[in-house]
Amino acid sequence: MTQFNDALMHSAVRLRTWCSERALPIWADRAQLPTGGWVEHLDLNGQPDLQAERRWRVLARQVYVYAKATSLGWYDGLEIAENTYKRLQDIGYVHRVGIDGNVTNDMRDLYDHAFYVLAASSLYGLTNRPEYLKDAEGLLGWIEDTLAHPHGGWMETNQASLSDARRQNPHMHLLEASLFLYGLSQDKQHIQYAERVFSIFEKHVFNEGTISEFFEADWTIAASDEGQTAEPGHGMEWVWLLGQYEKATSESVGPYQAALYQTALRNRGWFLNDEETKAGEVRRETKRLWVQTEVIKAHLAMAEKGTPGARDMAAATIDALFPTYLTADGLWNDQINACGTNIAKTIPVSTFYHILCMAAEAERVAGLIEA
Repeated sequence: MTQFNDALMHSAVRLRTWCSERALPIWADRAQLPTGGWVEHLDLNGQPDLQAERRWRVLARQVYVYAKATSLGWYDGLEIAENTYKRLQDIGYVHRVGIDGNVTNDMRDLYDHAFYVLAASSLYGLTNRPEYLKDAEGLLGWIEDTLAHPHGGWMETNQASLSDARRQNPHMHLLEASLFLYGLSQDKQHIQYAERVFSIFEKHVFNEGTISEFFEADWTIAASDEGQTAEPGHGMEWVWLLGQYEKATSESVGPYQAALYQTALRNRGWFLNDEETKAGEVRRETKRLWVQTEVIKAHLAMAEKGTPGARDMAAATIDALFPTYLTADGLWNDQINACGTNIAKTIPVSTFYHILCMAAEAERVAGLIEA
């Protein structure tokens, strides 16, 4: 039996084994359609819902999942990733699609497009084929040409006006996609989007150790209750993304990471709530699985910074996923209540992106794979 030097190595291998031997095979078998598309979710019995309308970005996330797993040697998923990408392109960069393949909402959405960029970049990284790089660059160009906003950043959709309210979340994911592509290409034009989002983060999004979520068109924090919304999952996601940004740019982000990390963990247990106020008052004591994957990624990012206890917290939280969220057959409980009981009505495909990214980061920080 292989011996591991510390708890994180053991937990990372446990998670990798679950992904490679359970989750990746069962989702490919049950959730992908013959067309190359995917269902929106499985029901609680693990069977595909062949009626539900689909968020089309789910396909982009699955391209990332199976391309990343293939690059790590966890699963032979190149054909799955490429077939998924082909189906995505056959329908187009739209918002929602019926199970019959008919477009139900042709809006072009910034959040969606961040994942379309990530999907093309993932296949470029895996295959080194120039058409995937061209696609990623074309999508970034479309975002700039169509959605650029005079107050910085981009409009939410191609149907929005310059006066419409905005959110940080789509911008955060565009930063993620920009960093991912730059990590492959080392082309400065690819990281400029991340640099612009980071500027918005510094000027508007970071707010005394929390993340502001909702804004007016000019990046003024929303005056309604939405302006006081804090999503702990996004705070932790920013901790990890800031670490990636520092590696790419050498920009010092440690104080931001430390403040967000400390705020998110105040008087909390292993798992974080779905929604609170900036003052720490609980609004929704439910706990989505994706939030906890971002908690683990934040622990991993802070472990790389040398934060005492962060490495062990990452390992312990990974281990805590198994009795609570991750099932033995490769599926998951997507949301629990305050008592730890599963309250999700479906098993969304989209959560796999969060899980796979977290699992890959756990292996990397544990020292089991190269950076």
